[in-house]
Amino acid sequence: MITDGFLQVKDLERIHHAKIGTAFTSGMSVIEIANALKQIRIEFVHGILRDARLIPLMPRSEYSHFYNIDSRLQKALKKRGYSFGRWCLGWGFDPSNTVAKLSKRLGEDVSPIHEAVRRDCPEVYFEMFGEAPQLKEPWLEKKEFPRLSLKIVWDAACKGYVASVPETPGIMAVGYNWADALDKMQSVQRLQRNIDLIDSALERSGKSHSFRNCTSA
Repeated sequence: MITDGFLQVKDLERIHHAKIGTAFTSGMSVIEIANALKQIRIEFVHGILRDARLIPLMPRSEYSHFYNIDSRLQKALKKRGYSFGRWCLGWGFDPSNTVAKLSKRLGEDVSPIHEAVRRDCPEVYFEMFGEAPQLKEPWLEKKEFPRLSLKIVWDAACKGYVASVPETPGIMAVGYNWADALDKMQSVQRLQRNIDLIDSALERSGKSHSFRNCTSA
């Protein structure tokens, strides 16, 4: 069924956001989801989860709070667009307790806080605690996407140009001219690609990390 291009983009945006929420509640961290989407910065993923109330708002008092953590971890988080306090929010950790845990030498039992650093910043974890970083997570394996063809035709019933891609049947976009139809189809394909990336990440991970929302370890 052909629908208006704008509505279809909005529908896919809703599905995309829901998939991000599913990945998070299934155990993936914000940084892991951003990695799966091939995004360096985390603002988009964190914002979607915050708006869905899966991550709480940061208290205003935390905006300028300085935590005495290892400068390597602080630098790595900042590169991804994270402050230490906001990173703790994403994991459900108490920042002060997290600082205390990370200041101690790593014992035989790796705490959820240490595991969070290992998963999100494996190179920094290795430098801080002297353990080899884990092999690349399965959801980061390269996913091959086919080269796509584009077809644009006038549709009298829709009173617009309908763009479709033979390699992705069922996905269409309607524009008032060729350029508009192409622009909407590019948005649709980008959203569909991100949805496929998250689905692939969830399928390959095949596990749920139960400790993310712990406040102590």
